[in-house]
Amino acid sequence: MKTIAIYNNKGGVGKSTVSLFLADYFSSGAVTVRQREPRILVIDLDGQGSSSISLVGLRTVAWARQEKRTVAPLIQKLRSGAKIDLGEYVLLRPEGVSRGRQLSLGKLWVIAPERDGIVEIEKNCDLRCFVRMAKVLKEALDPHFDITIVDLPANIDQRNKIPLAGLLMSNVIFVPTDPSRVTLNALPDAFENIQYVRRIARDQKIKVPQLGGIILNKTDKRAKQYRLHHEELQELAAQQNTVVLKNFLPEAPTLSTASDDSLEFGALRERYEKYYGHVRKVALEVAEKAGFTARSKG
Repeated sequence: MKTIAIYNNKGGVGKSTVSLFLADYFSSGAVTVRQREPRILVIDLDGQGSSSISLVGLRTVAWARQEKRTVAPLIQKLRSGAKIDLGEYVLLRPEGVSRGRQLSLGKLWVIAPERDGIVEIEKNCDLRCFVRMAKVLKEALDPHFDITIVDLPANIDQRNKIPLAGLLMSNVIFVPTDPSRVTLNALPDAFENIQYVRRIARDQKIKVPQLGGIILNKTDKRAKQYRLHHEELQELAAQQNTVVLKNFLPEAPTLSTASDDSLEFGALRERYEKYYGHVRKVALEVAEKAGFTARSKG
């Protein structure tokens, strides 16, 4: 199993949107793992539950929270060594039905968050605890999934052990951002947390998560804001031994609408409309940097 973390310590930069379209595109058969179409899992660690609600709907997520079938109870049981039925904690998004030859939204699975449960676990969780959380969760999921996408919350620090475990269990981390002054000022906080987790991995002799790159969101390369800050963003990336991805996402209401769980979508182009080309290019570049075999479909 390869795990992709989507993280920025600032809110509103598109972490859940990026998690959503990567899950959609990868599940459509556009990438292969071990020469077959992968089984995709999304772990939503943001208490708001935006990506999980977008994928399986508010009612399903509300049911999972009520029945304690979310990420926090799963981690608690794994830490205790109890035997679990993983099927009790993963929510299915069935394959969509498309018209004609359009690429259907593929089948995938989701683990939803629940804020109170996450807070309760973190009350008495030290460094050893969060390292163990990352280990047991990855080991439990590894036989069942090929690609896991972890949607992380904003505003975390070293007290937030479950999001840190999400970073620690990842193979590669991508940082969505927009090219505004306010957002760029917040990037060092994100990189500090990433480097903290990378140091822990080295100390614990765990495979160190790689920084795959910065994904530009809400971007117009003709705009003054982009021209003013693009070079600085490239320098920030270079300081972290990473890159700004060549492909980007524009400022587009359609990309916000794509996450509306009250709308029904059966196909990729239906969900992303005229911006599907941008979504496709970014997803393929992410796949390449994450080490998947990508097939340019649709």
